[in-house]
Amino acid sequence: MSWDKEPRDLGRYELTGRDEDKGRFKTPSLRNVAVTAPYMHDGTFRTLEEVIEFYNRGGQTNPYLDRTIRPLGLPKREKLDLIALLHALTSDSVPDF
Repeated sequence: MSWDKEPRDLGRYELTGRDEDKGRFKTPSLRNVAVTAPYMHDGTFRTLEEVIEFYNRGGQTNPYLDRTIRPLGLPKREKLDLIALLHALTSDSVPDF
């Protein structure tokens, strides 16, 4: 993720200058998410599977990580179900399993 890159992307803080906005980013709609790659604010991930794995691990530790973000511990079946749901939110999308 971008936290390891220089210069660091501090998110909304760069617009507002408010310390509480460091590491905050606008969350886009999930509509048609299966056809909007790359994912994350900086295009880090190429697939939905990579995004799900990232959050399943609990994201990436950094000083501004929201305290409610923690590892999900989803088993393979639930990850596949989540991918199917995201494809269901996409017009004319059929997931490849």
